[in-house]
Amino acid sequence: MEINWSWQRFSDISGEAMHEMLALRQNIFVIEQGCLYLDADGLDKQSWHLFGRTNDQQLVAYARLNFPNTRYSEPSFGRVLTSKAIRGMGAGKKIVEACIQKSLQEYPNLDLRISAQAHLSKFYEQFGFTKVGDPYDDHGIEHISMIFRAPPNRWPIVFLL
Repeated sequence: MEINWSWQRFSDISGEAMHEMLALRQNIFVIEQGCLYLDADGLDKQSWHLFGRTNDQQLVAYARLNFPNTRYSEPSFGRVLTSKAIRGMGAGKKIVEACIQKSLQEYPNLDLRISAQAHLSKFYEQFGFTKVGDPYDDHGIEHISMIFRAPPNRWPIVFLL
C-alpha cells in the first residue's frame, strides 16, 4: 500500500482534516489503548503535523513534531500512530525517520526528545535515541524519556519516505 506523506502547520490544516486527525488519534489512544486523557493539550497549535494518506486520501498514519520550548526545551514528537489497516508494513519506521529529518531541517542544532511508551524503547533505539532517566507512568502506560543527540556535523542525514 502506498502512503503519501505531507507536513502541515496547525494554521494550514482544514477543518475536515483536523476532525479526521483528532478522530484517528482518539480511536487509537483512547479507544484501542484505553487511555483516558485530554488529547487537546494545547500543543497542536505549536507543532508540525505529519499526515500519511493512502492514494484515496484516507488518513492512516500521523505524528506531530512540537516546536522547541513548548513541551520540552528541545523539539519533540509524539502522537505517533498507524491505523490497523497498515500496521506491520513499516509505516511506523517511516514516521520516526520523517520526524527526525524534519527536526534536523527545522532545528539543525537541537537534540530531539520523545516520551516513548517503554515497551517501544528498543524500536526508538534503532534510530539513535537513548533512554534518559527512569520509566514513569503516563495515564496508566509506562513511558520513558528518550533523546536523539544532535551530532556536531549531522548533514546530510537522509531518510527516504
